[in-house]
Amino acid sequence: MKKSIGIILLIAIFVSITPVSARATFQTSIAPGTWASSINIQNPTNPTNASATVTLTFYDSTGIKVLEFTVAPPIPAGGSRSLYVPADIGGLSSGQFSVVARSDVDVNIVVNSSSTSPYTAGSYTGLKADGDIGTALYYPGLYNNYYGFSSEIVIQNTDISFPANIQIQFFNQRTGAAVGPIITETVPGGSSKAFPLSEVGGLPTGNTNGLFSAKVTSTNGKSLAGIANIWTAALRGSFADYNAFVDGATSTWVPALYKNYFGFVSSLTVQNIESTMANVTITYSNGVTVTTTLAPNQAAEFFQPNNPQLPSGNTQGVFSAKIVSDKKIVTLVNIEDKTRGLLASYNGAKNPSPTVLCPVVLKEFYQWFSAQTVQNVGTLATNITITYANGNTRAFNNILPNGTVNIIELNTTGSVLPSGSSLAATITSHNGQPLVAVVQQNSNERNIANPGDYLLSYTCANQ
Repeated sequence: MKKSIGIILLIAIFVSITPVSARATFQTSIAPGTWASSINIQNPTNPTNASATVTLTFYDSTGIKVLEFTVAPPIPAGGSRSLYVPADIGGLSSGQFSVVARSDVDVNIVVNSSSTSPYTAGSYTGLKADGDIGTALYYPGLYNNYYGFSSEIVIQNTDISFPANIQIQFFNQRTGAAVGPIITETVPGGSSKAFPLSEVGGLPTGNTNGLFSAKVTSTNGKSLAGIANIWTAALRGSFADYNAFVDGATSTWVPALYKNYFGFVSSLTVQNIESTMANVTITYSNGVTVTTTLAPNQAAEFFQPNNPQLPSGNTQGVFSAKIVSDKKIVTLVNIEDKTRGLLASYNGAKNPSPTVLCPVVLKEFYQWFSAQTVQNVGTLATNITITYANGNTRAFNNILPNGTVNIIELNTTGSVLPSGSSLAATITSHNGQPLVAVVQQNSNERNIANPGDYLLSYTCANQ
């Protein structure tokens, strides 16, 4: 049986900010840059040791199927494959596409995208039919010229045969009140549409009122997938993206938060996705707690440098956190280096497990490297092993409860990978303690040669 994963790609397109009066309807992204993407597929080790036969079907913004591509040869169990678009996808022209990936075994996918003019990058995970798509999507962090940050919602109709009728409602983060118009649109089967907040007439803007959460509803029962794009023109331009949430949990975890840690800062955004008031507690790894209440659909942003209880600096200014609520919540982390103009976002994890799957990690791969931050969210200390798709392994011992380990893929930090590696990794707890992990990727060399935003991040999958 083929299993489906939804993907939205920005591939080699020129885009520019266009006034709302010039656009008859919402259609394609206006995220600045000329974009190219890679599709990174991981076939985890499975009980039958089965290879994965993966088919990628590309749809344009009108819902027309433009190409069907079968990944060859099949991906062996425990292996991975990276495809560069459009170079590795024969017959695909430049453009913006949504993709439905189908596989005969369960696979995980991460999409990395990078742009020129400006130099920026982003990353998100493919959304699976068995838990990551649905008739309601939640976006905890959206921005309309909020301290220079802009956002757009990108929504994919995962039903390839019939259109989806959707409704978008925005909520002010400070009050929880519904704001702006309710957007109603139709998304053709298989395709995606982008909804830039700057083109939503009547939506507040600016540093006081330009901060939102949102709920997207399919009004005719078609399942949706989505991402959010975030960017700013500050310095040389920055970009990030994250996955929309289809459901929440009463406990979520975020492995990587910063307060002036080697120049990095972070914000944690929490959204209540239920219909009654939520009581929320954030517990940082150093024991500091923060409490808040959130109205239905409201989100709140917690900027770590604004919390005087959190230590700062290169030694103590790095944290993980657990977020607990009496209602279902979703969580988002934005990471920024304001001096170098770096920006990345990742989703909080809600289903910790002893095995974590990361579809792409890098070492000296066209001057890119990655760092995997692993959080032990169990009650006992644990040892962990990271196993790469090429068979290399590396062990880390005595990770304390709520503690983390940062696995950096550089020679100077003990990486066992050969130079030029781009491959998947599996992280396992030795004594069954549950883990969550996030991958950050960066390129210091590219930043020196062509200054820009080369930071991207995604949340690993729990198995």
